[in-house]
Amino acid sequence: MPFAIELYFDPVTEQAMRAVWHTLAAAGLTATLPASGARPHVSLAVCPTLAPEAYRDELAGFARGAAPLDLTLASVGTFPGAEGVVFLAPVVTRPLLRLHAALHRRLASRAASWPYYRPGHWVPHCTVAADLPPERVPSAVDLCRRAPLPLRGRLEAVGLVAFRPVAHLYTYPLGVPPAA
Repeated sequence: MPFAIELYFDPVTEQAMRAVWHTLAAAGLTATLPASGARPHVSLAVCPTLAPEAYRDELAGFARGAAPLDLTLASVGTFPGAEGVVFLAPVVTRPLLRLHAALHRRLASRAASWPYYRPGHWVPHCTVAADLPPERVPSAVDLCRRAPLPLRGRLEAVGLVAFRPVAHLYTYPLGVPPAA
């Protein structure tokens, strides 16, 4: 079972992203995400294997050292091939790239991320539809173009999930020291 390290949005932005998910589901395009237990997120890394307990303190330390980050979702995109993924893409900023690189520096000694999530290869994205048949991707893109873009929000937490099925293992707020 693979694991993902994900950044989570503030509540208002998360609700706006869920509205996009539900619009796609109501149109019969995909119900995967609303039913999966996932939260709207930007994945920093996906690892085929990881020892969650061994990584818990590392992820908590990363979260304490990382400040919340403003993010603007500005465009709709897809990945080539038969993945059937449609996403909202953020404006790529230096702070976002630094946060991503910092996570990978901490992760490197513990687990290997899938190559296309590594620094220099990563395409930041917030998935809104997955597992679509290729002929349904254009309809999903058209619906997403009606989303209120640009959508400005804030990334406020980081979490570790195991997936398919999605199981939330740990979530930590960004920039918050541990309680005394």
